[in-house]
Amino acid sequence: MTRLASPLLAVVALAAIAVPAFAQGEGSGQEAAPPIQVNPFKPFDRAQFEAEAKALGATAEQLEAFGANIDEYGLATAADMLVRAAVPEFDAAVKLHEATDPSAALAFTKVLAGATQPLLRAHVRYHLGEVFLDSDDPESAIEVLGDYIHEDINHSPLDSEAAFYYPQALAEMPYPSLAIPRFKAFLQWFPAASERFRSAAHQQILELERQQDSQLHDLADRMKKTRRDLKKKRTTKPVQIEQEKYVEELQQLIEMFEEMERQAGGPPSGNGPSSNPATQSALPEGDGSVGQLNPRPSLADRWGDMKDHDREKIEAEVQNSLPPQYRKMLEQYYKKLGTSSGRR
Repeated sequence: MTRLASPLLAVVALAAIAVPAFAQGEGSGQEAAPPIQVNPFKPFDRAQFEAEAKALGATAEQLEAFGANIDEYGLATAADMLVRAAVPEFDAAVKLHEATDPSAALAFTKVLAGATQPLLRAHVRYHLGEVFLDSDDPESAIEVLGDYIHEDINHSPLDSEAAFYYPQALAEMPYPSLAIPRFKAFLQWFPAASERFRSAAHQQILELERQQDSQLHDLADRMKKTRRDLKKKRTTKPVQIEQEKYVEELQQLIEMFEEMERQAGGPPSGNGPSSNPATQSALPEGDGSVGQLNPRPSLADRWGDMKDHDREKIEAEVQNSLPPQYRKMLEQYYKKLGTSSGRR
């Protein structure tokens, strides 16, 4: 995760919703974040948005359709539809993702690499963050959404959803001490956000705070991080030592719960595993949002089902068509897809 240092530390300078110390090393992820006080988001400026969309190539007819679509689809979705109409290569990348095509991440990144306007970058980074979250890759989602927050806010009505999914990615790492204040900032800064997102943020905060008080959840969080290390083939001595510690701690907890059950005459309550985990239960549901993270066919499965030469073609494009800063991110992404699909 050292690759996160630059964008995330830059967002700290905004005193916004970025990650502080954990970006500097694997071991500092649970350090407390500084208070979040300054709201970097401004009210949506429709005139500015339409001017920027026109600069991207939006026609008068498309701008008129945008106005009509707001009532039918909501502001964020209508805005995304306008940017898609103005930039065909971006629209094509969205369609690849909607079709659960593993090449979607490459298509988005190629558009992003050539994008100079903040409006287009914001929409591409938002969708790329969605791709990474769909692929169980919150580390990459944090990176790309951190860039959005640092460089591209106050150009698109997608800001509120980006401000929700950023702490969502932190919660999935899991970094609850970093996610909680950012969910609270989202609630404070976006009082007019969709009630689905606001309710989900409240639910996340309650669940994450409860988990922080649970010894078993703390152990589960640390085990989850080690599992991610192992998926990335980090099998160094410290990781192996952590695995051994987890076995010992888990055995101690089992013995503690058994003793509690004997004394109480029944199963203990309050510190057991959540039947409603925050990172699985609190995502907004329903229509009306660009950021739909409901279950889809697995991108990893689709990657695993592809023919070797099709995967090799995508990997070659990553190597040959992307600037270095994006190449590394996509290399890691497709490597993880291969690991998740059972292919090497």
